[in-house]
Amino acid sequence: MTTTYPDPKGYYAVLGLLPGADLAAIKTAYRNRAKQVHPDRNPSEAARQEFQAIVEAYRVLKDVVYRAEYHATGVPPLVDDGDDYPATPFACSACGKITVQPRYVIFHQVKSYLVWAKRTREEGIFCRDCADRIAARNSTVSWLLGWWSFPGLILTPIALVRNLFGGTKPKDQNARMLIRQARAFLALDEIDLARALTEQASRFARLSVHSRQIEQLRAETGQGGRRLKNRWALWNGGVFFAQALPLVALPLVLGVGALIALKPWEPPMAARAGISVQAAEIGDIRYVAIEDLKLRQSPVDGAPVLTLLDRFTTVQVVDVTSPEWAQVRTPSGVVGWVTRRALYAGTSALHKQEWCAQNPGSTPEAGEVLIRRATGEHRLLIHNDGRRDAVVKLKTLGGHTVAAYFVPATHHIGVGGLPDGTFRIEFASGSHYSRACGVFTQSMQAALLPFTLTYHQISAARLKAATTIPEIVLVTAPGDPKQPQPLDTDQFARDD
Repeated sequence: MTTTYPDPKGYYAVLGLLPGADLAAIKTAYRNRAKQVHPDRNPSEAARQEFQAIVEAYRVLKDVVYRAEYHATGVPPLVDDGDDYPATPFACSACGKITVQPRYVIFHQVKSYLVWAKRTREEGIFCRDCADRIAARNSTVSWLLGWWSFPGLILTPIALVRNLFGGTKPKDQNARMLIRQARAFLALDEIDLARALTEQASRFARLSVHSRQIEQLRAETGQGGRRLKNRWALWNGGVFFAQALPLVALPLVLGVGALIALKPWEPPMAARAGISVQAAEIGDIRYVAIEDLKLRQSPVDGAPVLTLLDRFTTVQVVDVTSPEWAQVRTPSGVVGWVTRRALYAGTSALHKQEWCAQNPGSTPEAGEVLIRRATGEHRLLIHNDGRRDAVVKLKTLGGHTVAAYFVPATHHIGVGGLPDGTFRIEFASGSHYSRACGVFTQSMQAALLPFTLTYHQISAARLKAATTIPEIVLVTAPGDPKQPQPLDTDQFARDD
Protein backbone atom coordinates (compact mmCIF):
# COMPACT_ATOMS: atom_id res chain seq x y z
CA MET A 1 0.00 0.00 0.00
CA THR A 2 1.03 3.62 -0.48
CA THR A 3 1.15 5.71 2.67
CA THR A 4 0.79 9.50 2.63
CA TYR A 5 2.10 11.80 5.32
CA PRO A 6 1.41 15.35 6.51
CA ASP A 7 3.57 18.09 5.07
CA PRO A 8 3.71 20.73 7.89
CA LYS A 9 6.78 22.55 6.52
CA GLY A 10 5.63 22.31 2.91
CA TYR A 11 8.77 20.44 1.78
CA TYR A 12 6.86 18.26 -0.65
CA ALA A 13 4.75 21.18 -1.83
CA VAL A 14 7.76 23.35 -2.66
CA LEU A 15 9.02 20.55 -4.89
CA GLY A 16 5.59 20.13 -6.47
CA LEU A 17 5.05 16.64 -5.01
CA LEU A 18 2.44 14.87 -2.95
CA PRO A 19 3.53 13.86 0.59
CA GLY A 20 5.14 10.41 0.64
CA ALA A 21 6.70 10.59 -2.85
CA ASP A 22 9.62 8.21 -3.34
CA LEU A 23 13.28 9.19 -3.60
CA ALA A 24 13.41 8.96 -7.41
CA ALA A 25 10.52 11.44 -7.71
CA ILE A 26 12.12 13.74 -5.12
CA LYS A 27 15.42 13.85 -7.03
CA THR A 28 13.72 14.49 -10.37
CA ALA A 29 11.52 17.25 -8.94
CA TYR A 30 14.50 18.93 -7.28
CA ARG A 31 16.53 19.03 -10.49
CA ASN A 32 13.64 20.47 -12.47
CA ARG A 33 12.66 23.11 -9.87
CA ALA A 34 16.26 24.13 -9.12
CA LYS A 35 16.94 24.81 -12.81
CA GLN A 36 13.95 27.11 -13.04
CA VAL A 37 14.76 29.34 -10.03
CA HIS A 38 18.53 29.12 -9.81
CA PRO A 39 20.05 32.61 -9.10
CA ASP A 40 22.24 32.31 -12.21
CA ARG A 41 19.12 32.18 -14.36
CA ASN A 42 16.69 34.25 -12.25
CA PRO A 43 18.35 37.00 -10.12
CA SER A 44 15.11 38.19 -8.50
CA GLU A 45 14.73 38.14 -4.73
CA ALA A 46 11.65 35.91 -4.91
CA ALA A 47 13.53 33.36 -6.99
CA ARG A 48 16.45 33.39 -4.52
CA GLN A 49 14.14 32.73 -1.59
CA GLU A 50 12.35 29.95 -3.47
CA PHE A 51 15.69 28.39 -4.37
CA GLN A 52 16.72 28.36 -0.70
CA ALA A 53 13.40 26.69 0.21
CA ILE A 54 13.95 24.06 -2.48
CA VAL A 55 17.48 23.32 -1.23
CA GLU A 56 16.24 23.03 2.38
CA ALA A 57 13.40 20.70 1.35
CA TYR A 58 15.73 18.54 -0.71
CA ARG A 59 18.30 18.35 2.15
CA VAL A 60 15.63 16.79 4.39
CA LEU A 61 13.73 14.65 1.91
CA LYS A 62 16.70 13.09 0.09
CA ASP A 63 17.99 11.53 3.34
CA VAL A 64 15.99 8.50 4.42
CA VAL A 65 16.45 9.14 8.15
CA TYR A 66 15.72 12.86 7.96
CA ARG A 67 12.70 12.09 5.79
CA ALA A 68 11.44 9.54 8.32
CA GLU A 69 11.90 12.08 11.14
CA TYR A 70 9.95 14.63 9.17
CA HIS A 71 7.17 12.09 8.58
CA ALA A 72 7.11 11.07 12.26
CA THR A 73 7.35 14.46 13.96
CA GLY A 74 6.75 17.12 11.35
CA VAL A 75 9.99 18.74 12.56
CA PRO A 76 13.12 18.79 10.41
CA PRO A 77 16.38 17.58 12.03
CA LEU A 78 18.50 20.29 13.62
CA VAL A 79 22.03 19.05 12.93
CA ASP A 80 23.60 16.09 11.17
CA ASP A 81 23.94 13.13 13.54
CA GLY A 82 23.20 15.40 16.47
CA ASP A 83 21.88 14.41 19.88
CA ASP A 84 18.34 15.56 19.11
CA TYR A 85 15.86 12.78 18.43
CA PRO A 86 12.18 12.51 17.55
CA ALA A 87 9.42 12.26 20.12
CA THR A 88 7.80 9.25 18.37
CA PRO A 89 9.34 6.14 16.80
CA PHE A 90 9.66 5.75 13.05
CA ALA A 91 6.95 3.96 11.07
CA CYS A 92 7.26 1.59 8.12
CA SER A 93 7.22 3.62 4.94
CA ALA A 94 5.11 0.94 3.20
CA CYS A 95 2.36 0.07 5.70
CA GLY A 96 2.60 3.14 7.97
CA LYS A 97 2.76 1.07 11.18
CA ILE A 98 5.34 1.68 13.89
CA THR A 99 7.93 -1.10 13.81
CA VAL A 100 10.19 -2.03 16.70
CA GLN A 101 12.95 -3.31 14.42
CA PRO A 102 12.99 -1.15 11.29
CA ARG A 103 15.63 -1.33 8.58
CA TYR A 104 16.54 0.99 5.75
CA VAL A 105 16.60 -1.40 2.76
CA ILE A 106 17.15 -1.02 -0.98
CA PHE A 107 15.62 -3.64 -3.26
CA HIS A 108 16.68 -4.06 -6.88
CA GLN A 109 14.76 -4.71 -10.08
CA VAL A 110 15.89 -5.30 -13.69
CA LYS A 111 13.82 -5.04 -16.87
CA SER A 112 15.30 -5.88 -20.28
CA TYR A 113 14.43 -4.30 -23.62
CA LEU A 114 16.22 -6.64 -26.07
CA VAL A 115 19.40 -4.57 -26.44
CA TRP A 116 19.55 -2.79 -23.08
CA ALA A 117 18.40 -3.26 -19.50
CA LYS A 118 16.93 -0.81 -17.00
CA ARG A 119 17.79 -1.04 -13.30
CA THR A 120 15.45 0.48 -10.71
CA ARG A 121 15.50 0.59 -6.91
CA GLU A 122 12.73 0.51 -4.35
CA GLU A 123 13.93 1.81 -0.98
CA GLY A 124 12.66 2.98 2.36
CA ILE A 125 12.44 2.19 6.06
CA PHE A 126 10.49 -1.06 6.25
CA CYS A 127 9.19 -3.58 8.73
CA ARG A 128 10.19 -7.18 8.03
CA ASP A 129 6.81 -8.23 6.58
CA CYS A 130 6.70 -5.35 4.10
CA ALA A 131 10.37 -5.92 3.20
CA ASP A 132 9.59 -9.55 2.35
CA ARG A 133 6.69 -8.57 0.10
CA ILE A 134 8.71 -5.89 -1.68
CA ALA A 135 11.67 -8.25 -2.15
CA ALA A 136 9.39 -10.92 -3.63
CA ARG A 137 7.73 -8.41 -5.97
CA ASN A 138 11.02 -7.03 -7.32
CA SER A 139 12.53 -10.49 -7.71
CA THR A 140 9.45 -11.75 -9.57
CA VAL A 141 9.58 -8.85 -12.03
CA SER A 142 13.31 -9.44 -12.55
CA TRP A 143 12.76 -13.18 -13.14
CA LEU A 144 10.09 -12.49 -15.74
CA LEU A 145 11.51 -9.45 -17.54
CA GLY A 146 15.19 -9.22 -16.69
CA TRP A 147 16.81 -11.89 -18.88
CA TRP A 148 15.85 -10.71 -22.37
CA SER A 149 19.02 -8.74 -23.22
CA PHE A 150 22.76 -9.29 -22.93
CA PRO A 151 23.18 -6.74 -20.07
CA GLY A 152 20.16 -8.34 -18.39
CA LEU A 153 21.93 -11.71 -18.31
CA ILE A 154 24.55 -10.08 -16.07
CA LEU A 155 22.45 -7.63 -14.05
CA THR A 156 19.50 -9.92 -13.29
CA PRO A 157 21.41 -12.56 -11.27
CA ILE A 158 23.07 -9.76 -9.27
CA ALA A 159 19.69 -8.19 -8.44
CA LEU A 160 18.17 -11.56 -7.53
CA VAL A 161 21.01 -12.46 -5.17
CA ARG A 162 20.86 -9.04 -3.48
CA ASN A 163 17.11 -9.37 -2.93
CA LEU A 164 17.54 -12.95 -1.75
CA PHE A 165 19.77 -11.84 1.12
CA GLY A 166 17.39 -9.14 2.25
CA GLY A 167 18.29 -6.32 -0.10
CA THR A 168 21.04 -3.75 0.36
CA LYS A 169 21.22 -2.25 3.87
CA PRO A 170 23.56 0.80 3.91
CA LYS A 171 25.44 0.71 7.21
CA ASP A 172 25.70 4.41 8.04
CA GLN A 173 22.03 5.17 7.39
CA ASN A 174 20.89 2.11 9.35
CA ALA A 175 23.14 3.02 12.29
CA ARG A 176 21.70 6.55 12.39
CA MET A 177 18.14 5.31 12.04
CA LEU A 178 18.43 2.64 14.76
CA ILE A 179 20.13 5.05 17.18
CA ARG A 180 17.29 7.56 16.76
CA GLN A 181 14.70 4.76 17.05
CA ALA A 182 16.36 3.63 20.30
CA ARG A 183 16.23 7.20 21.62
CA ALA A 184 12.54 7.43 20.73
CA PHE A 185 11.69 4.30 22.72
CA LEU A 186 13.93 5.44 25.56
CA ALA A 187 11.89 8.68 25.73
CA LEU A 188 8.79 6.47 26.06
CA ASP A 189 10.42 4.52 28.96
CA GLU A 190 10.63 1.38 26.83
CA ILE A 191 14.04 0.51 28.25
CA ASP A 192 14.23 -3.08 26.93
CA LEU A 193 13.34 -2.02 23.41
CA ALA A 194 15.80 0.88 23.50
CA ARG A 195 18.54 -1.46 24.74
CA ALA A 196 17.83 -4.02 21.99
CA LEU A 197 17.81 -1.36 19.29
CA THR A 198 21.11 0.01 20.62
CA GLU A 199 22.74 -3.40 20.18
CA GLN A 200 21.31 -3.72 16.68
CA ALA A 201 22.69 -0.28 15.82
CA SER A 202 26.16 -1.36 17.01
CA ARG A 203 26.27 -3.98 14.21
CA PHE A 204 26.02 -1.21 11.61
CA ALA A 205 28.13 1.49 13.33
CA ARG A 206 31.34 2.46 11.55
CA LEU A 207 31.64 6.20 12.25
CA SER A 208 33.06 7.53 15.52
CA VAL A 209 29.99 9.70 16.14
CA HIS A 210 27.76 6.63 16.02
CA SER A 211 30.04 4.68 18.34
CA ARG A 212 29.91 7.57 20.84
CA GLN A 213 26.11 7.72 20.70
CA ILE A 214 25.81 3.93 21.14
CA GLU A 215 28.01 4.04 24.27
CA GLN A 216 25.87 6.86 25.64
CA LEU A 217 22.69 4.82 25.03
CA ARG A 218 24.22 1.75 26.68
CA ALA A 219 24.97 3.83 29.76
CA GLU A 220 21.37 5.09 29.85
CA THR A 221 19.68 1.70 29.24
CA GLY A 222 21.94 -0.44 31.45
CA GLN A 223 22.60 -4.18 31.12
CA GLY A 224 20.39 -7.29 31.10
CA GLY A 225 16.64 -7.16 30.60
CA ARG A 226 14.50 -8.74 27.89
CA ARG A 227 16.17 -9.64 24.59
CA LEU A 228 14.45 -9.23 21.24
CA LYS A 229 14.32 -11.98 18.64
CA ASN A 230 16.09 -10.82 15.49
CA ARG A 231 13.25 -10.38 13.00
CA TRP A 232 15.72 -9.85 10.15
CA ALA A 233 17.38 -13.27 10.22
CA LEU A 234 17.26 -14.82 6.73
CA TRP A 235 15.48 -17.96 7.87
CA ASN A 236 12.57 -16.06 9.45
CA GLY A 237 9.56 -16.54 7.15
CA GLY A 238 9.41 -18.39 3.86
CA VAL A 239 10.30 -15.57 1.47
CA PHE A 240 14.02 -16.37 1.56
CA PHE A 241 13.39 -20.00 0.57
CA ALA A 242 10.80 -18.96 -2.04
CA GLN A 243 13.41 -16.72 -3.70
CA ALA A 244 16.22 -19.25 -3.25
CA LEU A 245 14.32 -22.12 -4.86
CA PRO A 246 14.38 -20.81 -8.46
CA LEU A 247 18.01 -19.71 -8.08
CA VAL A 248 18.92 -23.24 -6.96
CA ALA A 249 16.77 -24.75 -9.69
CA LEU A 250 18.32 -22.59 -12.45
CA PRO A 251 21.67 -24.45 -12.66
CA LEU A 252 19.78 -27.75 -12.44
CA VAL A 253 17.56 -26.75 -15.37
CA LEU A 254 20.59 -25.58 -17.36
CA GLY A 255 22.37 -28.83 -16.55
CA VAL A 256 19.41 -30.94 -17.69
CA GLY A 257 19.18 -28.83 -20.86
CA ALA A 258 22.89 -29.41 -21.54
CA LEU A 259 22.47 -33.17 -21.02
CA ILE A 260 19.54 -33.25 -23.43
CA ALA A 261 21.50 -31.26 -26.02
CA LEU A 262 24.76 -33.23 -25.69
CA LYS A 263 23.16 -36.67 -25.10
CA PRO A 264 26.23 -38.16 -23.42
CA TRP A 265 24.42 -41.51 -23.05
CA GLU A 266 24.47 -41.99 -26.82
CA PRO A 267 27.65 -43.26 -28.53
CA PRO A 268 29.68 -40.46 -30.09
CA MET A 269 29.37 -40.13 -33.84
CA ALA A 270 31.96 -39.70 -36.52
CA ALA A 271 32.88 -36.12 -37.26
CA ARG A 272 35.42 -34.19 -39.29
CA ALA A 273 37.92 -34.29 -36.43
CA GLY A 274 38.03 -38.12 -36.47
CA ILE A 275 36.16 -41.28 -35.48
CA SER A 276 35.55 -42.52 -31.94
CA VAL A 277 35.90 -46.31 -31.60
CA GLN A 278 35.26 -49.09 -29.08
CA ALA A 279 36.62 -52.63 -28.75
CA ALA A 280 34.55 -55.25 -30.62
CA GLU A 281 33.27 -58.53 -29.16
CA ILE A 282 32.07 -61.74 -30.82
CA GLY A 283 28.50 -61.45 -32.08
CA ASP A 284 28.46 -57.63 -31.99
CA ILE A 285 26.84 -55.63 -34.75
CA ARG A 286 29.31 -52.93 -35.78
CA TYR A 287 29.76 -50.38 -38.50
CA VAL A 288 32.88 -49.27 -40.35
CA ALA A 289 34.15 -45.94 -39.06
CA ILE A 290 36.75 -45.09 -41.73
CA GLU A 291 36.76 -44.74 -45.50
CA ASP A 292 37.78 -47.70 -47.71
CA LEU A 293 38.52 -50.20 -44.93
CA LYS A 294 40.49 -53.18 -46.27
CA LEU A 295 38.87 -56.56 -45.62
CA ARG A 296 41.86 -58.96 -45.53
CA GLN A 297 42.08 -62.70 -45.89
CA SER A 298 43.96 -63.12 -42.59
CA PRO A 299 44.80 -60.91 -39.54
CA VAL A 300 48.09 -59.63 -41.01
CA ASP A 301 48.84 -56.22 -42.51
CA GLY A 302 50.24 -57.70 -45.70
CA ALA A 303 47.49 -60.28 -46.23
CA PRO A 304 45.53 -60.22 -49.52
CA VAL A 305 42.63 -57.79 -49.68
CA LEU A 306 39.23 -59.41 -50.31
CA THR A 307 37.34 -56.14 -50.80
CA LEU A 308 37.12 -52.52 -49.65
CA LEU A 309 34.37 -51.59 -47.19
CA ASP A 310 32.81 -48.15 -47.41
CA ARG A 311 32.41 -45.97 -44.36
CA PHE A 312 29.26 -46.91 -42.37
CA THR A 313 29.06 -50.45 -43.78
CA THR A 314 27.31 -52.61 -41.14
CA VAL A 315 29.08 -55.89 -40.30
CA GLN A 316 28.79 -58.71 -37.74
CA VAL A 317 31.81 -59.70 -35.63
CA VAL A 318 32.68 -63.43 -36.01
CA ASP A 319 36.01 -63.76 -34.15
CA VAL A 320 38.31 -61.50 -32.08
CA THR A 321 41.12 -63.89 -31.18
CA SER A 322 43.70 -61.31 -32.23
CA PRO A 323 44.08 -58.20 -29.99
CA GLU A 324 44.36 -55.95 -33.05
CA TRP A 325 42.05 -57.68 -35.52
CA ALA A 326 38.41 -58.75 -35.75
CA GLN A 327 36.90 -61.26 -38.18
CA VAL A 328 33.65 -59.90 -39.64
CA ARG A 329 30.90 -60.90 -42.04
CA THR A 330 29.79 -58.26 -44.57
CA PRO A 331 26.18 -57.75 -45.77
CA SER A 332 27.06 -59.71 -48.94
CA GLY A 333 28.32 -62.68 -46.86
CA VAL A 334 32.08 -62.19 -47.36
CA VAL A 335 34.09 -63.08 -44.23
CA GLY A 336 37.45 -61.48 -43.59
CA TRP A 337 39.62 -59.61 -41.10
CA VAL A 338 39.71 -55.89 -40.33
CA THR A 339 41.46 -53.80 -37.69
CA ARG A 340 39.31 -53.63 -34.51
CA ARG A 341 39.91 -49.90 -34.06
CA ALA A 342 38.06 -49.23 -37.34
CA LEU A 343 34.75 -50.58 -35.98
CA TYR A 344 32.22 -48.84 -33.79
CA ALA A 345 29.21 -50.15 -31.86
CA GLY A 346 25.76 -50.43 -33.39
CA THR A 347 24.31 -50.01 -36.84
CA SER A 348 25.26 -47.05 -38.96
CA ALA A 349 21.90 -45.51 -39.88
CA LEU A 350 21.73 -42.65 -37.34
CA HIS A 351 25.47 -41.95 -37.37
CA LYS A 352 25.63 -41.94 -41.15
CA GLN A 353 22.77 -39.44 -41.39
CA GLU A 354 24.43 -37.10 -38.88
CA TRP A 355 27.87 -37.45 -40.48
CA CYS A 356 26.48 -36.74 -43.93
CA ALA A 357 24.69 -33.64 -42.64
CA GLN A 358 27.93 -32.36 -41.09
CA ASN A 359 29.95 -32.99 -44.26
CA PRO A 360 27.76 -31.57 -47.06
CA GLY A 361 30.47 -30.08 -49.24
CA SER A 362 29.63 -27.39 -51.78
CA THR A 363 26.19 -27.25 -53.38
CA PRO A 364 26.26 -28.80 -56.90
CA GLU A 365 25.59 -26.63 -59.93
CA ALA A 366 22.57 -27.20 -62.17
CA GLY A 367 23.34 -30.09 -64.54
CA GLU A 368 26.63 -30.90 -62.77
CA VAL A 369 27.95 -34.40 -63.50
CA LEU A 370 28.30 -36.14 -60.12
CA ILE A 371 29.41 -39.51 -61.53
CA ARG A 372 30.62 -40.53 -65.03
CA ARG A 373 31.99 -44.00 -65.66
CA ALA A 374 31.49 -44.19 -69.44
CA THR A 375 31.16 -41.74 -72.32
CA GLY A 376 29.48 -41.66 -75.68
CA GLU A 377 27.73 -39.40 -78.18
CA HIS A 378 24.12 -39.53 -76.99
CA ARG A 379 22.03 -36.86 -75.26
CA LEU A 380 19.09 -36.62 -72.85
CA LEU A 381 16.64 -33.97 -71.60
CA ILE A 382 15.63 -34.10 -67.91
CA HIS A 383 12.61 -32.15 -66.56
CA ASN A 384 12.29 -31.54 -62.79
CA ASP A 385 9.05 -29.61 -62.21
CA GLY A 386 9.02 -30.43 -58.49
CA ARG A 387 9.86 -28.19 -55.56
CA ARG A 388 12.80 -30.29 -54.39
CA ASP A 389 16.24 -30.83 -55.88
CA ALA A 390 16.95 -34.18 -57.55
CA VAL A 391 19.83 -36.47 -58.47
CA VAL A 392 19.26 -38.64 -61.56
CA LYS A 393 21.27 -41.83 -62.12
CA LEU A 394 21.51 -43.91 -65.27
CA LYS A 395 22.26 -47.51 -64.28
CA THR A 396 22.89 -50.65 -66.24
CA LEU A 397 20.45 -53.51 -65.90
CA GLY A 398 23.00 -55.10 -63.58
CA GLY A 399 22.79 -52.12 -61.19
CA HIS A 400 26.08 -50.35 -62.06
CA THR A 401 25.91 -46.53 -62.22
CA VAL A 402 27.07 -45.09 -65.54
CA ALA A 403 26.35 -41.41 -64.91
CA ALA A 404 24.65 -39.21 -62.31
CA TYR A 405 23.44 -35.61 -62.67
CA PHE A 406 22.22 -32.91 -60.27
CA VAL A 407 18.91 -31.29 -61.32
CA PRO A 408 17.70 -28.43 -59.07
CA ALA A 409 14.01 -27.87 -58.40
CA THR A 410 12.00 -26.41 -61.33
CA HIS A 411 14.94 -26.88 -63.72
CA HIS A 412 15.05 -28.41 -67.21
CA ILE A 413 18.53 -29.45 -68.32
CA GLY A 414 20.14 -31.25 -71.22
CA VAL A 415 23.00 -33.69 -70.69
CA GLY A 416 25.31 -35.33 -73.16
CA GLY A 417 28.14 -37.82 -73.45
CA LEU A 418 25.96 -40.88 -72.82
CA PRO A 419 27.26 -44.23 -74.11
CA ASP A 420 25.46 -46.96 -76.03
CA GLY A 421 23.39 -49.40 -74.00
CA THR A 422 20.15 -49.96 -72.15
CA PHE A 423 19.75 -48.12 -68.88
CA ARG A 424 17.23 -47.96 -66.09
CA ILE A 425 16.65 -44.53 -64.58
CA GLU A 426 16.67 -43.97 -60.82
CA PHE A 427 16.31 -40.61 -59.11
CA ALA A 428 16.15 -39.20 -55.59
CA SER A 429 14.70 -35.88 -54.44
CA GLY A 430 15.13 -33.88 -51.22
CA SER A 431 17.07 -30.96 -49.81
CA HIS A 432 20.58 -30.31 -48.46
CA TYR A 433 22.55 -32.63 -50.72
CA SER A 434 25.72 -34.11 -49.19
CA ARG A 435 28.53 -34.77 -51.63
CA ALA A 436 30.37 -36.88 -49.05
CA CYS A 437 27.53 -39.44 -48.95
CA GLY A 438 25.76 -38.86 -52.24
CA VAL A 439 22.39 -38.40 -50.51
CA PHE A 440 19.98 -35.68 -49.44
CA THR A 441 20.10 -35.21 -45.68
CA GLN A 442 16.54 -33.91 -45.41
CA SER A 443 13.26 -35.32 -46.80
CA MET A 444 14.99 -37.74 -49.17
CA GLN A 445 12.81 -40.01 -51.35
CA ALA A 446 13.97 -42.32 -54.14
CA ALA A 447 12.13 -43.79 -57.13
CA LEU A 448 12.63 -45.85 -60.28
CA LEU A 449 11.09 -44.80 -63.59
CA PRO A 450 8.93 -47.65 -65.07
CA PHE A 451 10.80 -47.88 -68.37
CA THR A 452 14.32 -48.24 -69.70
CA LEU A 453 16.30 -46.00 -72.03
CA THR A 454 18.22 -47.58 -74.93
CA TYR A 455 20.91 -45.94 -77.07
CA HIS A 456 22.23 -47.62 -80.25
CA GLN A 457 25.40 -46.93 -82.14
CA ILE A 458 24.70 -44.82 -85.23
CA SER A 459 26.88 -43.16 -87.81
CA ALA A 460 28.29 -39.69 -87.27
CA ALA A 461 26.20 -38.31 -90.17
CA ARG A 462 22.93 -39.66 -88.77
CA LEU A 463 23.87 -38.46 -85.27
CA LYS A 464 24.48 -34.98 -86.64
CA ALA A 465 21.14 -34.93 -88.42
CA ALA A 466 19.15 -36.22 -85.42
CA THR A 467 16.60 -33.72 -84.17
CA THR A 468 14.74 -35.82 -81.57
CA ILE A 469 16.32 -36.10 -78.13
CA PRO A 470 14.87 -38.48 -75.51
CA GLU A 471 13.19 -36.80 -72.53
CA ILE A 472 12.35 -37.95 -69.00
CA VAL A 473 9.99 -36.28 -66.53
CA LEU A 474 10.59 -36.75 -62.80
CA VAL A 475 7.23 -35.39 -61.57
CA THR A 476 4.18 -36.92 -63.23
CA ALA A 477 0.50 -36.05 -62.90
CA PRO A 478 -1.79 -38.28 -60.79
CA GLY A 479 -3.15 -41.15 -62.87
CA ASP A 480 -0.25 -41.09 -65.35
CA PRO A 481 0.67 -44.70 -66.23
CA LYS A 482 4.35 -43.82 -66.06
CA GLN A 483 4.28 -43.13 -62.31
CA PRO A 484 7.72 -43.69 -60.70
CA GLN A 485 8.03 -46.75 -58.47
CA PRO A 486 9.22 -46.18 -54.86
CA LEU A 487 12.83 -47.23 -54.25
CA ASP A 488 14.78 -47.78 -51.05
CA THR A 489 17.08 -44.81 -50.43
CA ASP A 490 20.00 -47.04 -49.39
CA GLN A 491 19.63 -49.00 -52.62
CA PHE A 492 19.72 -45.72 -54.55
CA ALA A 493 22.88 -44.59 -52.76
CA ARG A 494 24.74 -47.77 -53.69
CA ASP A 495 26.47 -47.24 -57.03
CA ASP A 496 27.57 -50.81 -57.66
